[in-house]
Amino acid sequence: MANKIVKISTIKKEPPRNGVRTMQHGLSEKGLTRAPGTGVFKFPFKLDGNRYLTGLDDKAEYIKRIQDPTEREAEIERVRRWKKEIAEELMVSEELLNPTSKFWNYTLYQEGLDELHVTPVKLLDGDNYFNLDNVREKIAFAWLRVHPTIAVSYQAYERGDYGPDVQFYVADDELDTQLVYKKKSLINKAIVELDEMAPSKRVKVARLMGLPVSDDMKEESVYNLLDNTIKAAEIKTGEHKGINPIALFTRFAHMENAVIEVSDLVEQAISHNIYRHREGGKLFEGTFKLADSKADWVKHLLDPDNQEDFLALREKLKMKKIASV
Repeated sequence: MANKIVKISTIKKEPPRNGVRTMQHGLSEKGLTRAPGTGVFKFPFKLDGNRYLTGLDDKAEYIKRIQDPTEREAEIERVRRWKKEIAEELMVSEELLNPTSKFWNYTLYQEGLDELHVTPVKLLDGDNYFNLDNVREKIAFAWLRVHPTIAVSYQAYERGDYGPDVQFYVADDELDTQLVYKKKSLINKAIVELDEMAPSKRVKVARLMGLPVSDDMKEESVYNLLDNTIKAAEIKTGEHKGINPIALFTRFAHMENAVIEVSDLVEQAISHNIYRHREGGKLFEGTFKLADSKADWVKHLLDPDNQEDFLALREKLKMKKIASV
């Protein structure tokens, strides 16, 4: 089996164009960022409370900040797998790899005497390769890839997620391939659900996702709108802006029919100005507060004891649509 090789690479930067010739200009012309043989030493990053950024902590803050649920799930899965594999290779308990463990204190490492500690890593110009079949290199790559002075990807650096002083980025083809596979798999599953969904339900789901659909929109147009949205990176506008569209579609598609029916009525009532959102999501009809949120009012209308409110809303919506024709 081929070794699993990953790398951390140098970010190539143009020297300043101020008319002053510097050593950086000469290095840049040769495709370098620093003198051959010189490098930058990296050490495990220590957080407040004697915690380290280890790359093996599934409760780390950086994981909680990953917005895309597919990427977050993939990261948690990999962190847990690596922690288990490294513990087994070192023949220690997984607790030794916890973020507060002395294992991450590189000053305690003694070659031949006490090697159950990490060591600093010197990153050179160009590509720095790590063999994941070597437990020591795997540990190093684990904490380096989450180090705040190393961009998680070149794309993240280009987006401006990191400052100009960051000199390296993680070139992780393994993770990229895994994420692409998972996202394509989820998209394909969602499209299968879309294909099997009744046209009337498609309209309701689309409306709940905040998409611009109407009762008289052609079936093909509704389908194409949902299909394009599912395949997009994120919801771009509206109430659900920034949310993963696959997760949003799945959430509404899996609702019980009664919940979808009532939720859709409430959504239409808002779009036709029968209801209005005010004060942190509270729902009003005129000056009367109906509920603290849309979800609370949907629950109210689903209650059989409130059937009159449900029928009244349906009638109001019907009359509003007639008047707008």
